[in-house]
Amino acid sequence: MVMASALIVFYSVFAYQHEKAEYAKESVSELKAITQVLENDYATLVLNGAPNLREELLRKWQQFPVLEHADLAGASGQTILHYSKSAQAHQNIQLVEPDTIKAVDNLLLYKSIVVSGDEEVGAVTYAISTDSSEKLLIALKELIVISIPIAFVLAIFLSIWLQSIFVKPLQDLMEDIKDITLKQAYAKTIFVNKADSSEYAEMAKHFNSLLQRMNATLNEVEQSKKVAQELAYYDELTGLANRRLLTEHMEYILDIAIREHRHGALLFIDLDNFKTLNDSRGHAAGDELLKKVAASLKHVFRGVDTIARLGGDEFVILSGQLEDSEEAVINQIHSLMLKLRHVLSEKFIIQGEIYHLTASIGITTFPNMATTPEGLMKQADTAMYRAKEGGRDGYRFYQLEMQTDADAKLQMETDLRHALSANEFKLYYQPQVDEFGRILGAEALLRWFKKDGEMVSPSEFIPIAEMTGLILPIGEWVIKEAFGQLKKWKQADIAPDFRLSINISPYQFDQDNFLETITSLLNETGVSASYVTLEITEGITVKDIHLTIDKMHALTDLGFKISMDDFGTGYSSLMYLKKLPLSELKVDQSFVRDLHVDQSDAEIAATIIAMAKSLSLDVVAEGVEKESQLSFLTYHGCSVFQGYYFHKPMPAKEMDDLLFRNVVVL
Repeated sequence: MVMASALIVFYSVFAYQHEKAEYAKESVSELKAITQVLENDYATLVLNGAPNLREELLRKWQQFPVLEHADLAGASGQTILHYSKSAQAHQNIQLVEPDTIKAVDNLLLYKSIVVSGDEEVGAVTYAISTDSSEKLLIALKELIVISIPIAFVLAIFLSIWLQSIFVKPLQDLMEDIKDITLKQAYAKTIFVNKADSSEYAEMAKHFNSLLQRMNATLNEVEQSKKVAQELAYYDELTGLANRRLLTEHMEYILDIAIREHRHGALLFIDLDNFKTLNDSRGHAAGDELLKKVAASLKHVFRGVDTIARLGGDEFVILSGQLEDSEEAVINQIHSLMLKLRHVLSEKFIIQGEIYHLTASIGITTFPNMATTPEGLMKQADTAMYRAKEGGRDGYRFYQLEMQTDADAKLQMETDLRHALSANEFKLYYQPQVDEFGRILGAEALLRWFKKDGEMVSPSEFIPIAEMTGLILPIGEWVIKEAFGQLKKWKQADIAPDFRLSINISPYQFDQDNFLETITSLLNETGVSASYVTLEITEGITVKDIHLTIDKMHALTDLGFKISMDDFGTGYSSLMYLKKLPLSELKVDQSFVRDLHVDQSDAEIAATIIAMAKSLSLDVVAEGVEKESQLSFLTYHGCSVFQGYYFHKPMPAKEMDDLLFRNVVVL
């Protein structure tokens, strides 16, 4: 409506100005025509001043209604004749420029030059009224007053019509969109009449398509959230709770137990020899077993209990049913352990083959033993390792002294790592001699001296090194150091048949790169393998006898001799003894120590020596400390001896003195 009114006013002003200009233009044309008609009269009057011509000219001016005033002036500017249509006095207004028009006091003034021949003899000035333009202005104002209300009415009806066509459908569409947005009802669609082919119908159809895609996307996002939550809280392989969910449940249950003085338990389960299945049949077989174990655990434990898998073959059970006393919890656990062992003892069919399973279980109770998830996990883990040390296939409740042992082992591991970097390890050498004390070789023995001079017994740190894997860098250091010392002795012209024995850890021997490592050390030091005896224990033959035999043959091909250390303390190698490429058996010192007073030890020692002779193996007796032991062993055919009766283990410098200064100990 405002636009229509503005257009009317604009048009009226434009029309007025246009008409006013046209009126002025027409008036000038008319005045020029009057001047042309009367130009001779003007010239004659200016030049001759005839009186009768003055009257005639006034009469002629009167015949032109448009003229209000007229002035005729000579060349000097003096007025010769004046005409005024009305009785009102005429104000003479001089115009500077001829042939121009000027508005003054509701009059339009026009000046024209009077010419006689080619000479300007005077000028005539006309004044015409502007009444016609004023009338036009009044008419236009009346038009505006009438047109604007009409335009308002038309604009209102037009806006209503346009609103019904454009605005109302758009408003309805926006309301539907707003309603869907506020309610987040993205599964909803906007109704569209099939007969409606308007742009808004098309827009609604496109918006419905957008809603469908958005709803599908939101469903996918929601599904992804569920999957992400499952990945965040559940084990992907077994579907059991993972460490994160277990920790949250532990915090919740512990809070209730502490607040209400109730009691519960945490069980840490580790499958025995699971790595063997993984290594022999592959990870797919291991995963299949883990899923079946998870299903078995669900059958044994209650729905309120949290069953979690931490990774690998480790499972944790959190008791969700709190008891009034710790004794009630322990009784309940004993009952559950009977069921669990029965379930795990059943045959598991893995990839078509039967697999028998046992587990080592550590148990701790709360809140008496611990009040934090970290403390409970640490205690249950410690108890589980104690169950493994006790022979596996069993369970142990946590006791305070277990943590003391665990802390000591952890400290030992830390100290071992420091010892490697701080060069605290030393090699001692114990000579191996014949019955007359002549040195035939030596065994390299690892010793650990801390910076404060304290010596740590190998029986204390070797098991920790094997358990933590530190035996690998330590064992490599031992081999390299022993090779280096042997090279020095060979360069110093030691006896050609002198041999150095080096102990090899089962864990070290089992490494896939053991052959490459020892070959590399031979090349690095320049030592010949023919002067080295590698001592292994019976435990090496337990895991994979065929792989062990192949690896031992590869070592003997390099020139090494292989000795079986501590023979007689193991349990599975007798049937394979003749298949192993051995050169030597060592009688364990536990049999030598009491053979002169214990008939059983004497018989075992004699049997081992006889067995070795029958297999054409050399025999070395360890721990010879008394002459009676030497006499017995010599009598039964043992020819090489090692022990305090002859020499204690000694550092390389003392061994040098013994080897090259002909020191004889009787």
